[in-house]
Amino acid sequence: MKKAVWLIYFVALGRAFATGNPGDSAVRWWPSAVGIQAGTTGVGVQWAWKLRSQPRLVLRVGATYVAYKKKIQIDLGDSSLIEFRPDFVIGVVHSSVKWHPFPRSAFFLTGGLGYTWRPDIQLELSALSPIELGGIQMKPDEFGTIGLGIKWSPVVGYAGFGFGRSIPKRRWGVGVELGCYYLGAPKINMEFDGFLETTTLEEQIPLIERNMRGYRYLPNLQLVITYALVKKSLR
Repeated sequence: MKKAVWLIYFVALGRAFATGNPGDSAVRWWPSAVGIQAGTTGVGVQWAWKLRSQPRLVLRVGATYVAYKKKIQIDLGDSSLIEFRPDFVIGVVHSSVKWHPFPRSAFFLTGGLGYTWRPDIQLELSALSPIELGGIQMKPDEFGTIGLGIKWSPVVGYAGFGFGRSIPKRRWGVGVELGCYYLGAPKINMEFDGFLETTTLEEQIPLIERNMRGYRYLPNLQLVITYALVKKSLR
C-alpha cells in the first residue's frame, strides 16, 4: 500500500513540474515522462525530461530498492544444523544523463551518480544443534555466533546503455537497460564468539580485504515501462 501511495505521489509531482501553469512563462518544460522499473537492483521509479538546448540529452532522477532477510537453515548431516541470517538491502537514489546518439533510434548511452543508504551486506551464522568440525564435536554455545559485514562506499558511479525512448511517441513505452554501478573497494567487519575467538581470523581481515578488491562492481539489468507526461514543449 505504501509503495502505491509513493508511486501516485511521484507521478503527480512529475506531472505538476512537467506541465506547470500555461499562463506562467517561467515554467516551460520539454517533453517528460515517468517510469516504473524492475531488475537486478530491485524495483523503482524514475522521472525523465529532455533538455531544451540539447534534445538528444535526457536528465533522469529516480530510486530503486530490493531486500532479502529470510533465514536459511542448512543440514550438514548427522542431524547437524546451522542457520544463516542474511540482511541484504540495496536502496539507491540516483541521477543520470541519457544520450541518444542517433536521432531516429531508441539506442542510448547513460552515466551518472547514486547514493545508497545501506551500502553493506550483513550475515550471521550460528548452530542450531551440536555439530562436528574437523573431528571436533561442539555444542551450539561452543560454536558461538559469527557475524560478517561487507561495506562499500555510499556514493556510487554508474554507466550503461540500452534501448527504449526516454519520452514515448505514444503515451506508453517499454525499454531495457544494462549497466554497472561502481561501488569502490569493500571493507570487512567481523564479530564472533565461541571457537573462533581462539583463532587468528581477525588478524587476517586486511588480507581478506585485499583479496576482495575486485568486488567493486554491481551489474544492473532493468526493464522499464514509461508513461509520457508531456510530449512537446509548451512554447
